[in-house]
Amino acid sequence: MSPLFGSSHFAASESPAVTMEDRASRGWIWGALVVQFLGYVFDALWHGALNPGLEPTTVSDMARHLGTVHLPLYIGAASVLVSTSAALLRQIRRSGPGIALSIACAGAVLSAGAEAWHAFSHLRLDTHTAPLAGILSVVGFIAVVAAMSLSSGPQHGRTAEAPDERRAT
Repeated sequence: MSPLFGSSHFAASESPAVTMEDRASRGWIWGALVVQFLGYVFDALWHGALNPGLEPTTVSDMARHLGTVHLPLYIGAASVLVSTSAALLRQIRRSGPGIALSIACAGAVLSAGAEAWHAFSHLRLDTHTAPLAGILSVVGFIAVVAAMSLSSGPQHGRTAEAPDERRAT
């Protein structure tokens, strides 16, 4: 098992269903991170290349903007929050949280919370605090990516066999 989900190797008593669940959880988290990353890319392209300097000036225009241009980012951030939270809750029920999964979940909370603050600031047509919220969202995203990356060490995906048994097959 990866450190994301507790120990750095599989215990002999773990069932294949548990390890499949861990792999499925990692897959959902990585998929959600891809969606969030694509949301950042789309947002950057829209603001930086397609419409530089153009910001909606009314609340209704801003709501439309947030519901279109920012929607992929919001879906990604919410998906990362849901997938990391679900994985953490499953792990807590099973054997206690791993440090990396706890960090990933905290990063997801920071990112999703910052996106909510970012949207709220935009709906108030506030251009001063929105960039800070956007930066915090990226910091949370990076924390999740780092925790996921560092937790997928060489033991990830291996069975409970001893090293000599793996070489012999």
